[in-house]
Amino acid sequence: MSVSTYIDSKTGEQLFKIRARRSSSVQVGLEVDKRQKGFKTLAAAEKAERKLLLEAERELLEAERKGLLWSALVDEWEKVASGDNAGESIFQKQLNPNTIADYTICIRTHCTEWEKLHAKEIDRALAWKTLDLVERTVSVSRRKRLRIAVDAVFRWATLSGRLKGVTSFPTEGFKGTIREEEKMPEILNLTQIRDLLKYASDIKHEWFHHWALALFTGMRSGELYALQWDQVDFENNLIYVHRNWTSKTGIGPTKGRYWRSVPIGNEQVLKILHELKAIMGGDKFVLPHSIAWSRGEQARILRAFCGGCGFPSIKFHTLRACWATQLIRDRVAPGVVMKMGGWKDIKTMQRYIRLAGIEIEGGTASLKLLPDTAVLDRTMQLFNSEQSA
Repeated sequence: MSVSTYIDSKTGEQLFKIRARRSSSVQVGLEVDKRQKGFKTLAAAEKAERKLLLEAERELLEAERKGLLWSALVDEWEKVASGDNAGESIFQKQLNPNTIADYTICIRTHCTEWEKLHAKEIDRALAWKTLDLVERTVSVSRRKRLRIAVDAVFRWATLSGRLKGVTSFPTEGFKGTIREEEKMPEILNLTQIRDLLKYASDIKHEWFHHWALALFTGMRSGELYALQWDQVDFENNLIYVHRNWTSKTGIGPTKGRYWRSVPIGNEQVLKILHELKAIMGGDKFVLPHSIAWSRGEQARILRAFCGGCGFPSIKFHTLRACWATQLIRDRVAPGVVMKMGGWKDIKTMQRYIRLAGIEIEGGTASLKLLPDTAVLDRTMQLFNSEQSA
């Protein structure tokens, strides 16, 4: 609490203003801050200050009973997750900036009726209704994303002491009633990959080297954008992938926040790299950075090229899927592909294993359902003879 003076901007008169600020000792981050001004005497200000202090104490007690507003909790979580409060980082694992943005947008879009509620007032009935509505009106995947986002905020809030007495999350136990259809991934077969690269090379398309390097290394668009020559080891035929680029954060760590290496012993990829070395001159980056790439238009450009050439319409990230699928078809162990591609989740790799078809190869080879050819030919001859007679 404090009393101070200020000069009224309209009258030029010296007046008094007061402030009563109280922070909770039991709930981190909770405080009440009340202010008043316009007092002509110190005595009047001090009298009003005592009254304002009592009001602040009462409001703090009531706020402690109810806890933080959900909207304020989400705002705080976003700041901590973004690294704005280093002291709180132990309670929240590091997330990709795009993931943080996606979580907060998802919550603010679909949980609008929660904003004026205190976090402790959000029970299972409310949370389940919200999740069910998102599942029915938007998609199952968006509902899953929302649940992950809500759980992330509640987990941080309970660990950091913002929410006390909470033993379970309001989303706990929810089971959706709609089963999401798994769509067939977009992919190119080997012939289409070769035709795409050949045609792009023949017409000297400005993105030829980008597409070729993506198909030879499985690197993401952001990883290719950040790729510098100091990561290319020609002596040991390796590319060390430890940088990624996004339009929001610039160059930083990879999506998984760990480095990996990709072999480049293949003569064709080495040729591509030497061509790029000559093209780029003394530039530290391996690939040219076009304005379109910086704007995130790599998928649109590839789709347009594929549509114009009669290839299946694919996005840039599909080149990574093509790379993984072809390696698995070439009998490279899925575990090795995961290490080279930077995948941690075997579920993702299972999609490419299914696309490659190696688990079911030869599964129908033993089926002999048609008659033996010789017997079938003899039967047809007899049938034709009878018809002639």
